[in-house]
Amino acid sequence: MIFNILKDFFKFYLAFIFIFFLGRVILFIIYYERIVEANVNHWFSFLIGLQMDTISTCIILVIPTILLFLSPKIFEKYVRKFLRMYFLVFLLLAIYIENITLPFIAEFDVRPNSIFINYLRYPTEILGNIWECYKTELFITLLIMIFSTYVVLKSTRESFKNVFAVSHFTRILMFFPIALVLFIGIRSSFGHRGANTSTAVYTNSHLVNEIAKNSLHSIGYALYSQKQHGGSAKKYGSISKEEAYARVSKQLRIPFGNLEHPFFREQKTHFKTSKPKNIVIFIQESLGAQFIDALGNNEGITPNIDALSKESLFFEEVYSNGTRSVRGIAGLVSGYLPVPGKGVL
Repeated sequence: MIFNILKDFFKFYLAFIFIFFLGRVILFIIYYERIVEANVNHWFSFLIGLQMDTISTCIILVIPTILLFLSPKIFEKYVRKFLRMYFLVFLLLAIYIENITLPFIAEFDVRPNSIFINYLRYPTEILGNIWECYKTELFITLLIMIFSTYVVLKSTRESFKNVFAVSHFTRILMFFPIALVLFIGIRSSFGHRGANTSTAVYTNSHLVNEIAKNSLHSIGYALYSQKQHGGSAKKYGSISKEEAYARVSKQLRIPFGNLEHPFFREQKTHFKTSKPKNIVIFIQESLGAQFIDALGNNEGITPNIDALSKESLFFEEVYSNGTRSVRGIAGLVSGYLPVPGKGVL
């Protein structure tokens, strides 16, 4: 009796678990050599992965649980139609997220997280880059999503009929134990705090830990964290520009002038020299080390940079710890490390 009522729940739970598991297996195959070289218990990542996947799936099941077990039978038609589309949207979202996880990890070596969210602020730029670089991947993803839509719509026509076959009073009584199970699944811990993305950090291998995570949960947790912490202003506080400049001016003993050009001045060197120094910094947007011949590329893309590398002080192992160009520019011209919030230029 209970199984007949909840069998559609189990079907959708298993569908989400399968999607997440398949994505994890693909990552495991792609990065198998790196995983083995890490010399850690990498198989445990699948068990932790099941925990993270269950958290995500239980969150998705909250709204269906409320609607199915608390709605009067008179709303059956509308609830079932809504849930049919609800599960379709989330299944397609899960499929899409798992697909974009592959190029995202290839680029950033992490699952989609706060970096992914920050990039969403620039849709034109991002969509253009995705279309330019991942046409084949997008086409494959689109085919998978179209096929999945067909399968879901065909197989969910009779979904949740068994639930509404039960009396409203019985469904209300069933709601509480089911809600408790979902709560335990979402919290995934009986400790003082629930499980989060740090739960998947169980080895000294960054990649193995990332494979154990769940991309949908990682994105959702990043959104939650940003909202919870209130951004950089809440962390550091805020003051007016005038007061900030005044404080810096006092500490550095440099007049800041005006707000249009703060601290604009000429600083003469104290070192004696027979001829003036000539320092030129080249900043090229999106020109990664993989395109520079002097750093290992052999396609002849950067002949002038390669020539200059032989005539100047050339750093071969300098890395950026920022996530966007603005961080790199601030680091190059002023030595600023990346900070939360907007980049400092």
